[in-house]
Amino acid sequence: MPAASTGPGPPETGRSVRRHLRRAVGLDHNPLCRRADRARSRLLVGAVLLAVLSVAAALVTAQVLLHDMRADARRMAVHRHPATATTLAAAADIPGRPLDTVGAPATWTVAGADRTGTVAVPSGTPQGTKVPIWVDDAGAVAEPAPADSQLAVSAASYGLMALAAAGTVSTAAFVLRRGVLDHRTADTWEDDWKLVEPLWSGRTDRPGKP
Repeated sequence: MPAASTGPGPPETGRSVRRHLRRAVGLDHNPLCRRADRARSRLLVGAVLLAVLSVAAALVTAQVLLHDMRADARRMAVHRHPATATTLAAAADIPGRPLDTVGAPATWTVAGADRTGTVAVPSGTPQGTKVPIWVDDAGAVAEPAPADSQLAVSAASYGLMALAAAGTVSTAAFVLRRGVLDHRTADTWEDDWKLVEPLWSGRTDRPGKP
C-alpha cells in the first residue's frame, strides 16, 4: 500500500514569523519560552513595524515635497520667457573640453528693447552665434522652471535621505536594545547555572550531600 503523500510544510520563515508574533502578543504558552525570548520577539516585531512606518513616512515626505515643488515651478514658469541671444564675441576655447560651458557677451531683444549681458555657451562658440536663453519679466537672463522629471528626482532624493536617517536611528536603537537583552540573558543563565551545575555534575561539595 503506497504511503500517503504529504504536502510540503510551511516555510521556516513563515513559522518563525508566526512564532515571534505569538510571543510578542503573549499567545505563546510554551513552558520553555523565557521572558527574554518574549522580549526579543517584541523587539523584532517592533523593528519590522518601525521599518514599515519609516518607508511609509518617506513616501509621504516625497509626495508632499513633489507637490510643493511643482507648485513653485508653476509659479516660476509664469515669469520665465524664451528668447534668442546673439553672441557679441567668441567664447573662450578650452582645449580638449569642447562641451564645457563658459560665459560670453551677447545681446537679445525683449518686448522691443535690446538687452546685453553674459550668457552660457559651449567653449569655443564663435561670434554671432544664435543662443536660446530664458529671461524673466524684466528681460534679464534667468534659469527656466525645472522640468517635472527633475522635480521627481529631487523629491525622491529627499525621501530616500529621510528613509536613510530613520533607518540609521532605528538600527542603532535595535542594536543597543538587543545588546541589553543579551547581557541580561547571559546574567540570568549564569545565575541558573550556579544552581543546576552542582546537581548536573554530581559534585560532592553541593549543600546537603555527605
